[in-house]
Amino acid sequence: MSRKTSLLISAALVALLLAGALTQAWVLPAAVERVVAVFPEVKPLAVPAIAWGILAIACWQAPAGIGVWLVLRARHHGFDKLSYDWLRVAVGCLLAFIALVVSAVAALSGLGYATPGVMFGLIAGGLVVLIAAGGLVLVLGDRPAVLRMPHH
Repeated sequence: MSRKTSLLISAALVALLLAGALTQAWVLPAAVERVVAVFPEVKPLAVPAIAWGILAIACWQAPAGIGVWLVLRARHHGFDKLSYDWLRVAVGCLLAFIALVVSAVAALSGLGYATPGVMFGLIAGGLVVLIAAGGLVLVLGDRPAVLRMPHH
């Protein structure tokens, strides 16, 4: 990968990290506040919604941060065993997001707040992450056998 390409990819991932932090700190709380102002009956869900949103965004931020590290590392060290270990961590973060989606669908359904828009959004987000995690698992399963052997 060329230096220019790695810098562009890193810059895009850092921009996503910053956008996520902005969303966690200001956009999400303001959006929840607006919804509660229009629909006061959902006020008991305000704090859980913000906490869920922050955790869900963090489940995307961690793989993005790992991606920055892997891109920068690949310029000097290539894609080695440590890189694959970090890809496993990224898969774990994505699976945590899927667990959050499943718990949100169950909780909202149980509380009677399962509106079609919210459910479609949750399910679509879960499917996107499931595809991304599946892609990473395929990459992990397709690596050369020499990298699978433990280093002594």
